[in-house]
Amino acid sequence: MPVRFIPDIALADVAYEASSGSMAGLFEACALGLMQVMVDARTVRARVKRTLRISSESTDRLLYDFLSELIVIKDVDSLLFKKFHVAFGKDSKSLVCTATGEEIDRVRHALRNDAKAVTMHMFGIRHSGRTWKATIVLDI
Repeated sequence: MPVRFIPDIALADVAYEASSGSMAGLFEACALGLMQVMVDARTVRARVKRTLRISSESTDRLLYDFLSELIVIKDVDSLLFKKFHVAFGKDSKSLVCTATGEEIDRVRHALRNDAKAVTMHMFGIRHSGRTWKATIVLDI
């Protein structure tokens, strides 16, 4: 997976850097990184599909809102996901994501950390050559 965890950020935070050759792939990698923090995705089945439609004022904010929405869905609907397919609108300030997963099963799922929020600390998207990268810090 194109995610590299960054050690020693803070006691109550988990940080990772995601990368991809496309912006859609970057958003998918960031979502997978978030899920990896919360659960071993190998224990999550593809039983439920959820479509997310998100718009924001910038691409950075769109990523922040996207990841935040996944945390809200986990908290409100008790859903975890293992697969994501992201498609952007023409201006890269809106997206449609199809996320596939299932309801949390505390017995069967290998749960890890409970992500509470995406922080703005070190947050951002960078593009260099053919590679898109993002740094994410989660409050756990």
